[in-house]
Amino acid sequence: MTTGGAEGDDEEQGNASTIPKPDLPPELMDIFKSLAENSNIVFKSQQIDDPEIPFEEKQGIAREAFEKNRENFLIRFGSHLNARQLSSFQDLAVKEPIKPDENLEEMCLLLEDFRRKLSTHSVCVKNRRYHAMQQLLEKGEYFSEHEMMQRAPDLYQELVGQYLTEAEKKARDSYDVRNTSFSGILMHTLEKKQRDELLEETQQEKEEQVEVSREQLSLADFEVPVACRKQWGGFEDDEPIACSTSRNAAARVSPNITKISTPVFYNPGERDLLRHEFLSLMKERFLGGEDKDFDYTAVDDNTLLDDLKQIEQDEEDAYFEDSDDEEELREQPAEDKEASSEDELDIYMRHLSNHHSLQH
Repeated sequence: MTTGGAEGDDEEQGNASTIPKPDLPPELMDIFKSLAENSNIVFKSQQIDDPEIPFEEKQGIAREAFEKNRENFLIRFGSHLNARQLSSFQDLAVKEPIKPDENLEEMCLLLEDFRRKLSTHSVCVKNRRYHAMQQLLEKGEYFSEHEMMQRAPDLYQELVGQYLTEAEKKARDSYDVRNTSFSGILMHTLEKKQRDELLEETQQEKEEQVEVSREQLSLADFEVPVACRKQWGGFEDDEPIACSTSRNAAARVSPNITKISTPVFYNPGERDLLRHEFLSLMKERFLGGEDKDFDYTAVDDNTLLDDLKQIEQDEEDAYFEDSDDEEELREQPAEDKEASSEDELDIYMRHLSNHHSLQH
């Protein structure tokens, strides 16, 4: 009888463990998923040789921690959430009913602190990337024409490559074989071949797009204004018209205009502006974290790239600003202080009474 009872209890426990958990809002499920994908989070203690915790188990640990205690969940995982996830957590989780060991006010303070740290970290990362870019510009190699062409060959061809003369292309692709190894020469040859193939495909696509644009403009009987037929970088009235093969320029080409593809006809001022635009776009890509082969963690987490003088100045300004506010408050008449306090209290109480957690 005892054995049968034990088996019955085991069977009931097994059935209970298979009961599906209630559905949670998709925003919270996305938070659990994001946490499980974060390799920097330690979900449970493990030995060095222990296998990696399965993805589903990590999600389960995060969800279990949330369902057990929302405040402890926020303390444990809040620093790994982004601004959108913090907002979702506040809207969906910081509300009644609460458990005896949970505190809504403390959760609100935690959320505010995490948001402030996110904002501060974002500013630090931007500043560090900017200073790293200045260092790379000074060294010259990373933002050299050859290296930028390797990172963005299609953009380079669009703004720079298609306007080069044959002599300029030859000088660009020249390689000093006397001061390098055989493997270096082989790598240079392979890179040039891959780049030339990609540029050729890009050029063919552009020519096809130009042809389509010409046909569309011909059907529409479009006429280019006289002012627009001049080269925008030119200064002479009788200067030949240069028609770019770029997608944007192709839509403006009149079918009656003869395309001059020889690069020597392009105005030097125009070419310099396009080259400057290419460099500006490559800088934006770097600052935006879009250079796939660059190790941004070596920059984003590098405190040596912080502008210490600027940080010290900001802290000093904040200190004197607080001091000025305190001085004004001390000099303020007692009646004004009381009125100001009452106004701030009224505002606080109004917002508090309208908070969604207190609505029935």
